[in-house]
Amino acid sequence: MPMPGTGRRGILVTVAAVAAVSLGVAAFYLARNPASLARAAAHLAPDRSNDEAGAQRAAAGSTAAGLHAARFSDSGRLLRPQDPDRWVFMGASVGLGYNAGEFDPERPGMFQVVSMEPSAYAYFQEHGAYADGTMFLLSFYATQRNEGEESGLTQGDLDSFEIHLIDKGLFEDGRAFYPFAKDDSEAPALPPGNPCVQCHLRQGVFDGTFVQFYPVMRKQIPEHLRRKSG
Repeated sequence: MPMPGTGRRGILVTVAAVAAVSLGVAAFYLARNPASLARAAAHLAPDRSNDEAGAQRAAAGSTAAGLHAARFSDSGRLLRPQDPDRWVFMGASVGLGYNAGEFDPERPGMFQVVSMEPSAYAYFQEHGAYADGTMFLLSFYATQRNEGEESGLTQGDLDSFEIHLIDKGLFEDGRAFYPFAKDDSEAPALPPGNPCVQCHLRQGVFDGTFVQFYPVMRKQIPEHLRRKSG
């Protein structure tokens, strides 16, 4: 008659017990040795060094300021922000455009509302500069004309939006622009040297941004740091 615990079930139980003890010893050792724990975690982490999209996301997120708000798809497209209604309001305009023609009140153009990603705004308030990973959101809304006692122009429905992502280490121009249709979940960047980049670098009074139109930020930038008067 076999001794208790020497059958197949007994062997499995014994192996499981030994494994549990070994894991317990390993866990105790790693808990007492954080450096070893970090090395073990790094060894077990998947290697994404050859994944171009993963490298781009890592470059966008690994900034000195630690801004990680920008999210990318596997193909490198910028993903739609999850919480744009929580972004910090910068300013709004009606009919502001690139042409030099006079404003036509009969055809005023769209409402344009600019907001800034909260962690980027917090960094700017503390340091007076933009961190890599800073995002501005420019939203285009239909313009509605009201008559009667409440006459005037009001903001209609969202038509489209654009994200200005600043990252001096990631982009050739130090920034990229991503145009979204109103229902898009992701968008590709415009090519380097596009008209948006050229206009912002030429006309933006502070680091390629139109703070001359943003009362919230304009008062926080000393006059001597502006290239042009707002």
